[in-house]
Amino acid sequence: MIRWASSLSVLALLLASTSAAASPVPSFKLRSLEVMEGLQPLLLPQLLAQSDEPAPPGGATPAAPAAPVKSDEPGAKTGEPGAAKTDEPGGAKAGEPGAAATAVPAEEPPPVVKKVNKEVSYGAGFQFRGVFVPFLGLFLDAHTDLASVALGGEFIRRKGNMDIVASVNFGFYSPPDGNYLGGGNPPSVDTDYIQFRDLNVLSFDVAFIWHHHFNSWVSLVYGAGLGIGVVLGDIFRISTFQGKCNHENVDNIDECNPVNPNDAAGLAKWKDNPDAWLADQQACTGGDDPLNPCQFREEDVWPVIPVLHLLIGVNFKINEQFSVRVDGGFHNAFYVGAATHYFF
Repeated sequence: MIRWASSLSVLALLLASTSAAASPVPSFKLRSLEVMEGLQPLLLPQLLAQSDEPAPPGGATPAAPAAPVKSDEPGAKTGEPGAAKTDEPGGAKAGEPGAAATAVPAEEPPPVVKKVNKEVSYGAGFQFRGVFVPFLGLFLDAHTDLASVALGGEFIRRKGNMDIVASVNFGFYSPPDGNYLGGGNPPSVDTDYIQFRDLNVLSFDVAFIWHHHFNSWVSLVYGAGLGIGVVLGDIFRISTFQGKCNHENVDNIDECNPVNPNDAAGLAKWKDNPDAWLADQQACTGGDDPLNPCQFREEDVWPVIPVLHLLIGVNFKINEQFSVRVDGGFHNAFYVGAATHYFF
C-alpha cells in the first residue's frame, strides 16, 4: 500500500513539474504543493492502518465484495443468498418492481343458491277427489259407510313458495240407506232407518298452500283454508218398530225395520222394496213413534255449513305451464285426490 501511495506522490509531482514547465507562471508549482499537502491527511491514516497487512500472494488484488443480486434478475430466487427479502426494512415490498413474487390463493366461487321465482303468476285447474267418512263406529252403534266423489275447480295466485287457491267444489254426500243408532242408546226404541236423497254440498273456500321444493320439478305442499258450504238434498227418517231391534241384528234391515211384526204382507213388501213400502206410509198423520213408525223429513239439517280445508301432498311440475298436485286431507269429509293446473 506504501508503494501505491509513493507512486501517487511521484505522479502528482510529475504532473506539477510538467505543468510548471509548460507555463511560465510560477503559481502552478505552488498549486502542486498545495495538492500534495491536501492528499496527505486522506492517505496517511489508510497507509498506517494497512501497513501491517501482508501483501496478497502473487501480487493478486483483493476481490471487491459482490454486489447484492436483485430479486428480479435471473438466478436470484426468494430464500437464496443474494435474493431480495421483502420483509427487511428498506427492501422491496410485494407488488413493487423487484419484489419477490408471492403466491396468492385462488378464491373459491360463491355457492350457487337456487333463487325462488318472486314474480306473480296465475293459473286455473280441475280437481277430482274421493271422499269418505271413517271412524263413525266411534260414535254410532249402527251406520252405513260413505264412499263417494267430489269435483271442483281452482283459481291460483302463485308468488314464490306460496299459493293462494280459491276453489269451488261439488261433493256427493249421500251414503246408502240403512239403520242408525247412537252410541250407547237402546236399540229396541232408538234405532232409526234413514234415507239420503240427493244429499250434496256445494262449497266455496280459500286456502293458503306452501311449497317445500326438493328439486326443480317436485315439491311438498301443505296448507289450510276456510269457506262455506250450501247443503242440497233431503234426509228422511223413520223409527224402527219397538222391540224388533237388538245389538245383534241392528244392522240387518230385514229383521230390524219399521214394519209391524204382525203385518206379513207389509214385511214381504219391505223385503222386496223398502222404498215402495215407505211410499205407502205417506198417508200417516201421526208423529213418528216406535209403536207407530211414520217417515218424516229431517228439519235439523243446516242449509249452510262452515268448511274447513286441510291438505298435504306432492306437486309435480311438468313444465312452466302445467303441473299436477296429488294430495289428501279434510274438506267436508276426508279425501284423497288429484288436481291439474295450467299457468298463464
